[in-house]
Amino acid sequence: MHLLDLDDDVLLAVMQTLPVKLVRGDLLLVCRRLLQLASSSAALGGHVNVAFLGGAKHKAITPILEALAKLNRDRGITSVALGNCNWGTGTTKKLIKLFPALEAVDLGAAKKVAHAHGLADWSVAAIPSLRKFKWAWGFDCYEPNLLNLVRGRELLEELDLERAEGMGGASPRTGLSDALLVELGASCPQLRTLCLQGDLRFTDKGIYALLKGCPALSKLKLRTQCIFHSASSRITLSSECVDALNARGRIDCGSWPSSPALSQSLLWVSK
Repeated sequence: MHLLDLDDDVLLAVMQTLPVKLVRGDLLLVCRRLLQLASSSAALGGHVNVAFLGGAKHKAITPILEALAKLNRDRGITSVALGNCNWGTGTTKKLIKLFPALEAVDLGAAKKVAHAHGLADWSVAAIPSLRKFKWAWGFDCYEPNLLNLVRGRELLEELDLERAEGMGGASPRTGLSDALLVELGASCPQLRTLCLQGDLRFTDKGIYALLKGCPALSKLKLRTQCIFHSASSRITLSSECVDALNARGRIDCGSWPSSPALSQSLLWVSK
């Protein structure tokens, strides 16, 4: 049996098992029918991924987004994973325009996302359907702008942020406080996973607000590992707060002391 003898549904099922870089490869040159099928969100499973473009940090991100948009002819792509390219001042607006149904975004090690526009373009009004936000390069992720990203996010299920600290020891834009956890508790009732690493300054107040407002929360991972601000990054919880976490699930804090103290990490997973 030849590949072209298969019906569209079978071809789509085959394409969904292939990495995007293969779907976009020589296969598309066979005929127009395969090109049209492979350029649909169904063939891609609603997801496009260019994180495999290693060494792209000096390349402009906008041409890459425009190339991805050609795979989104039916406007059904809901998930995008990007590589380590630099972010420009208009990049988020371009992303929203090209992918209007965006529900999940993984910025990978994309640089200057906060430098360029302070996350101001990631409001719920601009991207109303966002459910998952992941970024492994959160330097200078100023908390007021991160609050703008999560505020009103009733659909948000996952927030995963690494290296969230000011760039440089003298940077005033550093530190994620209880205000973020309080906002998540107030705005994100569907939140299931929260992973934060960087200059964290959390106490009982934030944890209690998070637990109260996020009944679906099943994974909480907090790490105070920093490059520039290790002296200020700390999680300070009372034994009563630890008991409250234990009451909701199980907690693995590594060397967490039994008395109120500081910790370098906290991992909590529901039963």
